Amino acid sequence: MKNKNILALVFALFAALTGWSCSRGKQKPNVILIVIDTVRKDHLSCYGYNRQTMPRIDDFAKDAVRFDDAIAASPWTLPSIASILTGLYPHNHQAGYAGKDPKTNQEGLTYLSQGAITLTEVLFQNQYQTVGIFQSPFMDPGLGLNRGFEVYNWEPGDNMQTRSASEVSDLAMEWLDKTRNKSQPFFLVLHYFDPHLAYAPPPDLALPFTLKYQGKMKPPFNPSEPELEKIQKGQIKFSKEDQSFIEGLYNGELNYVDFAIGRFFDYLKFANLYDQSLIILTSDHGEEFWDHNSFEHGHSLYQELLQVPLIVRLPGGENKGLVIKERVSQVDIAGSVLACLRIESLLRPNGKSFISMPGAVVKPMASRAIIAELNRIGDPLQALYRNEYKLILNRTTAKIQVYNLAVDPQEKNNLFGKKEAFPPEMVDQFKGVAAGIAKQESEKKPLPAKLDPNTIQKLKALGYLK
Repeated sequence: MKNKNILALVFALFAALTGWSCSRGKQKPNVILIVIDTVRKDHLSCYGYNRQTMPRIDDFAKDAVRFDDAIAASPWTLPSIASILTGLYPHNHQAGYAGKDPKTNQEGLTYLSQGAITLTEVLFQNQYQTVGIFQSPFMDPGLGLNRGFEVYNWEPGDNMQTRSASEVSDLAMEWLDKTRNKSQPFFLVLHYFDPHLAYAPPPDLALPFTLKYQGKMKPPFNPSEPELEKIQKGQIKFSKEDQSFIEGLYNGELNYVDFAIGRFFDYLKFANLYDQSLIILTSDHGEEFWDHNSFEHGHSLYQELLQVPLIVRLPGGENKGLVIKERVSQVDIAGSVLACLRIESLLRPNGKSFISMPGAVVKPMASRAIIAELNRIGDPLQALYRNEYKLILNRTTAKIQVYNLAVDPQEKNNLFGKKEAFPPEMVDQFKGVAAGIAKQESEKKPLPAKLDPNTIQKLKALGYLK
């Protein structure tokens, strides 16, 4: 009997050591990165929203590690997703700056720096199957985010015509079911575009959020680029009731994406892949609904555009239910994945891994400085987070804003020039950071990417190119 007990203990110990906890086991776990475009954190009930927009993701958050203060590296898609995949701030990876082709004088967007190593490339070199399913003109292969992907399934689309969330989930499930090599782990990136303009959710999913509306507006809400510019400048105004209706349509889009991702999670469980995978769910940026008298995204560095959901499910559900209050950045994601998998590489991210070893989530440093940047639309802006304070610098006008997020999370009370105390060394520190970034930008001067003509036309229609 004693020998049987010892034998049972040995088998139990072996099973524990070879379970699906990050890199433990004969085969490394799969990695699934879900990026939902245009999701502000405070529109999910798992983050305190009073409407249930994404119930399946709320359930997922209970089964995972939830980060309460995750900051996007930029308030628009291209530089933000580039930061997620490289662990670099925009001034280092260089994707998304304005530039002109010296031969044609055509305005364009700069591509991912050749010196920037992507998480995809590292995982491909470590025998991972690498598959990306992306939407929007900003994901054009010419911009460099396809590097390392064996399969780069890209649909340029536009605000009204692009792949739906259900189609993205179907493509992912089809690849997993019919194409993947089951003897190799995989890295799967899914980009869901639906919450981005235009707001055109299925009527039944929008109804709970628009039912009380008595005004004259009807879906979809899809202002033209000239109209959008006037909305952002306050030249086209909406009543509070109309604003609430527009926001309700956005909530309906969240609800639809939630349904599609829920189906994908159901498939992962059915196919015995859910517990065998590291699953990361986040967004590239948020969305403004007149919080600072403007609308949409890409024009400011306020919290409604930078604070995004970040939910991480470790293989086997380790640490599920854990909530991390300390601030983290999108540039932490790539390094954290590699730490979880125990993969050494030449990738040198600007971020700090929030995973110290397989299955172990570490508490980020509260005093750590985090940067966000806007280098494409309007004056170049940079934000610096440190402890409870946030400083925003306009690099053209030198205008400075300082907010104490602990007491002013909506950023309504600018402390700069007032008697209220804030660490004065922050200003000097940030001016030094900004000067260093400006010097680096002037030295590198990247050229714009060679884009598909169809992509150029779509970017012009969206107002990103002239």
